[in-house]
Amino acid sequence: MRKQIILISHCFLNDAAKLKNQPVKEQAEERRKKRTLLGDLIKSGIDMIQLPCPEFYLYGSERWGHAASQFDHPFYRQEVRRMLEPILLQVESYLERPDRFEILGVIGIDGSPSCGVHDTYDGDWGGEFCGPVPVQETIDTLKREEKPGVFMEVLRTMLKERGICLPFYSLDSFEESLREQA
Repeated sequence: MRKQIILISHCFLNDAAKLKNQPVKEQAEERRKKRTLLGDLIKSGIDMIQLPCPEFYLYGSERWGHAASQFDHPFYRQEVRRMLEPILLQVESYLERPDRFEILGVIGIDGSPSCGVHDTYDGDWGGEFCGPVPVQETIDTLKREEKPGVFMEVLRTMLKERGICLPFYSLDSFEESLREQA
């Protein structure tokens, strides 16, 4: 029997990497869903590869929330590629042994400017809190958009460059996929 492996966003196993001061109710619900899915993965015998958290790595634990457009620049993309290279070498190694291993895909967190799979938050975010534009006007520009976060977009591109095609799931869509297989 082949070992099944899934790549997961960093915060599935480490909520401490999440933003400071998130809405408590929203964070608790996401944590509950992640813990339920992790339990299901373990019960199913699926192994996990934890992806790095580029936001924590580059901005630390005291960072503010960001919009996807703030990460959509050459330096961030270069650093993400550098972080992902060792992960992709692992994936390639597993894929060389299809008799022993099966990579099921990648699970991300929708809404994240980095790890969103189906959607992310974006808007005219940035500048100074004490600038000429009232803060609420800037906040009001943030919208959930149907596009991947920058990290997931780069990961998908790097896989494609290597001729690897893996499905990408959000937390909710992978839960549905597991229920359908049961």
